[in-house]
Amino acid sequence: MVPAGLIAKILRATEAQIGEIARSMGLPDQRHIATVEIQRNSSSIVRRNWHLLPYEQLCELLGWDAKTMDFRLNEDDGLWSKLGGYKPKCPPVHYAAPTPAARARAAEIARILKEELGDQINAPAEEPFGFTQRFDQKMQRPEGPSDAFSFRMVFPYLMRYGDPLIGDDVDGISQGYLEQLAASGINAIWLVGVLYTLYPWDLAPDLSVGWEKRLENLNRLVERCGILGIEVLLYFNEPRAMPPAFFDKHPELRGVNETPGRAPVLPNVVALCTSTKPVQDFIVNGVRHVFEKVPKLGGAFTIFYSESLTNCYSRKYTKDGVDEEFLLRTDGTGTDPNKPVVKACPRCLERGPEVVCAEVCTLIEKGMREAGSKGKFILYVWSTPPEWMPGIIQRLPQSTWVQCVSEWGKTFTRGDYTGKVNEYSISIIGPSELSLGQWKLSQARGLKTIAKMQAANTYELNTVPYIPALRRVAEHLENVANAKVDGITLGWTAGGSPSPNLELVGEFCRSPRPTVPEAMRNVAVRRFGEAAADGVVEAWNLLSDAYGEFPFDIDVCYNGPQCLGPSNLLYAKPSGFVATQVGFAFDDLDGWRGPYSAQTLQSQFQKLSDLWEKGVEALDRLRKSHPSEAMEDEWRVAEACRIHFRSAANQIQFVRTRQSDVTTARKILHDELDLARRAYALVLKDSRIGFETTDQYEYLRFDLAEKILNCRQVLSEMK
Repeated sequence: MVPAGLIAKILRATEAQIGEIARSMGLPDQRHIATVEIQRNSSSIVRRNWHLLPYEQLCELLGWDAKTMDFRLNEDDGLWSKLGGYKPKCPPVHYAAPTPAARARAAEIARILKEELGDQINAPAEEPFGFTQRFDQKMQRPEGPSDAFSFRMVFPYLMRYGDPLIGDDVDGISQGYLEQLAASGINAIWLVGVLYTLYPWDLAPDLSVGWEKRLENLNRLVERCGILGIEVLLYFNEPRAMPPAFFDKHPELRGVNETPGRAPVLPNVVALCTSTKPVQDFIVNGVRHVFEKVPKLGGAFTIFYSESLTNCYSRKYTKDGVDEEFLLRTDGTGTDPNKPVVKACPRCLERGPEVVCAEVCTLIEKGMREAGSKGKFILYVWSTPPEWMPGIIQRLPQSTWVQCVSEWGKTFTRGDYTGKVNEYSISIIGPSELSLGQWKLSQARGLKTIAKMQAANTYELNTVPYIPALRRVAEHLENVANAKVDGITLGWTAGGSPSPNLELVGEFCRSPRPTVPEAMRNVAVRRFGEAAADGVVEAWNLLSDAYGEFPFDIDVCYNGPQCLGPSNLLYAKPSGFVATQVGFAFDDLDGWRGPYSAQTLQSQFQKLSDLWEKGVEALDRLRKSHPSEAMEDEWRVAEACRIHFRSAANQIQFVRTRQSDVTTARKILHDELDLARRAYALVLKDSRIGFETTDQYEYLRFDLAEKILNCRQVLSEMK
């Protein structure tokens, strides 16, 4: 991830000294690592060193100043929360010559890696981000006229989240990738736009430095996409909250301050109150500026009730403070009588959430129209309280498209638990009655509607390029087509890799529309050939049946061990660490399980793993009887999923038995060794495994080597 020379600089060593230590542990010579790769992988570098380096050395490692680090922690898709909402105190780390004991341990590490991995430790690999070369392959586009889903959007697979328009990220979206999206039926992509970075705001001009370059990059991307009929939209989660020091100069703009009630989970910021004219002018003028400078921009969407603090009703407030349910869901610590109560904004409390939230939409849409844009304005409802929506819908601009999470609120049962969908899911097929009702309200007002669904990937398992449970995706597409929505958004940040799942979208845009089995078979024929198609569809059906057993809940998705899977380290004794949102899973079984009992969580992952294996076995037979690069890829992705599900079941059982049944715990450790070896072999061939767009690399092959060392160490401790 980081060149040895840079490591040496941080540790006050020489590159030769760092190289000597690496070779003493049996590691191969380091490949060339370009500067652009360090920035692409910055979130991964922060996460790996968060518990090792002090803040100053971490900034030096990335070439950031404190201001840049603060921005990235705040704006990179909840990075601060993913890291746990606090920075551990770490002493500076500097080089010291290895002691005899350290040299002996290094030799032992080399021996273990050689025993467990053999020649694979030095085997050639598809290097990180090497998957971009796959996008140069031409794809066959389904033929036939289109009569459904005029709008079909994804988030680009290789796009950084927080400030994507600065630097080289835009150029990282290759023309081949865009062509594959277009061939799959995608006609829109989105990226984040932080308004004060795109517009010279007179109240905080230092935040706007670089706006010209950002809009230049945006114009270039819009032009490239436009050639292929792909629109570019910006996500405006506005207005962004500001640090308390801003309000020393502008106290009249101060809105809700959540930090007293939620520290340390969220950064220390305060809302800009949208009931004040200067903030309203900032939104209108800023949006108008962007659309004037980028006149071919396809549109914008907003979320006004979100994980980020924006307007004074971006949470559910009452006169007594913030809604307790949101606090419980967000910080995971429950209520604390010693914490100060978060006070609602008196200006906005008087106006009410329907007026305040609809007004945010009106301000953004007004800025677009004043710039002469005919682009789409989309309200993404997300988890907005349902009781607010009738009043909000009645107040929206007439050009608004209303986007709802299709499966949100749908009732499901897994094992002995029955709940409602509270996060994005492929395992549960929408739409829900809640979303159907909100679309109908919008349609009755003459507004266009969009189904937000997950076609390729979710935080159920975000570290594979797609989850090959195609029948579940196809059935969901059929259902939202029957609901007469005007468009579909096919994921949040996860799921933008070209895949069989995305190809289904093109199938359901055809006229006449195929049935679910027909759509699946059409995709299989294009990818694997006529002779193999029926066998592939059978395998996809087996995988889809299995995936219906996923133990769904937001806590499982965000905190569970399944995303890190075979790379998550094991502990012989309870570590006491708390799992964080898709950042660190540790051994926090209570954090993993959410509403499930530990037994039910384990049994569901075991059932999922056992059933999933039948589909993997079917693909394994096909890759031998009908060998092709595409078939090998399909098996590899399915096998990676199997390893993750099996490892999740193992880890749950290990935590439950490590102090009471050493024999079972040791058996699990041996199985985890095997899974880590298998995953290592997969990662050598496919650099998409372990990668997710906003979190970047959750693990690489040498993280799996570390897991092997970890298992051997814990085995030695549990005799």
